[in-house]
Amino acid sequence: MQISLWVPYDEWRARRLIKFMLRPTVTWMRVLGAVIAAYVVLALLVSSISPSIPLIVLGVFCVFGFEPLMVWYSLRAQNAAIRQGYHLVVDDAGVTMKAESYESRLAWSTIQRVKEKPDAWFLVLSKMQAMAIYKDLMTEEQRSQFAAILAQRQPA
Repeated sequence: MQISLWVPYDEWRARRLIKFMLRPTVTWMRVLGAVIAAYVVLALLVSSISPSIPLIVLGVFCVFGFEPLMVWYSLRAQNAAIRQGYHLVVDDAGVTMKAESYESRLAWSTIQRVKEKPDAWFLVLSKMQAMAIYKDLMTEEQRSQFAAILAQRQPA
């Protein structure tokens, strides 16, 4: 069984993948920001000493600014070769990506886990590396074939 499709470069999809990978870190930063905000509120209620402006700014940044900054930085740091479309082939042996300037083959054994979302499958290779396979680029038949390939690869 083999699935073959063209995947055009899409900055929205690149952002989506980066956000997926950053989610654990962003969650912790938001918790830290909430703790800082709680401290600021308690300091205002309990004492007449007002918290410093930098502390307030840090709390707000942790809650709202960290994720957009990291996504922007990650997109900026991408190699130009990543910003091109590629041909994707999925078969029983693994996943192959072939573009004008690179070719990459991933065996199924290199994929730690698969996370399915309504719009995509995320093939997680490590804590900092994943590959997204978007469902809207596939036909219904290809989606069912891909799900069958994944079912063979994942423990029950």
